[in-house]
Amino acid sequence: MRALLVICFFWTNSLFACGDDELGQLASFAINEDYSVGNVTGYNVYVPEMFNNYYLTSFTLVIKDTFLGDLNFTEANSYKGYYKAFFQVNPEELDLLNIVLGYSTTQDKKGIVMCGERIQLNLKELLRANRPEAIIAIPPPLK
Repeated sequence: MRALLVICFFWTNSLFACGDDELGQLASFAINEDYSVGNVTGYNVYVPEMFNNYYLTSFTLVIKDTFLGDLNFTEANSYKGYYKAFFQVNPEELDLLNIVLGYSTTQDKKGIVMCGERIQLNLKELLRANRPEAIIAIPPPLK
């Protein structure tokens, strides 16, 4: 009976263990927007829509032991296949600021994948990253 309990314990742990957060090197990048108010500066962060066959579901901003917040993200019209999120932060906090991306849905954004991917990125590194050439977006049709 004990052997069965031990087997069940390890089996259930393997069901819920999806691996560690992967410190990913995605083709992500950030742009310092010339938009400052007081001590804060605006940043647009661009991340791929898809990673390892999973689609982006969450974009979380983290300042260790200080702040954790989920941000809304939208399609980046100037960069095909990317989403973007905008936020403002004091530039002195850049070393402490991390971004955690969750990739755990299907293409139609209706399904949930139990073990997707979690990627941790650093804003300061994203500001130095190469970015693809922007495309000229077609304006949306007038209603």
